[in-house]
Amino acid sequence: MRRQPISEADLERQLLRRSVHSLHAERLNCHRCGRTPLVGEVVYRYPRERTICALCVPYRRGRPLASIPVRHGEEIRAQRLTPPVADPAA
Repeated sequence: MRRQPISEADLERQLLRRSVHSLHAERLNCHRCGRTPLVGEVVYRYPRERTICALCVPYRRGRPLASIPVRHGEEIRAQRLTPPVADPAA
């Protein structure tokens, strides 16, 4: 069966929805308030994989398992290549 060709506007809409959906799936947000923390802000990890922003920590009982600085998405993906260090003994 042949598919009906879609218009350029429909294609753009579909691609935009896909990209927004993938960004939404990767984004970090507070479990309590739903806010997306800013780059450089610290979020706190609690049991059961719950992430809480710094503004909501006073409302939470218990100590966090870890504190994590929010990094820029591109910073996480970027890797710096460093040349191998020559062994001075060789």
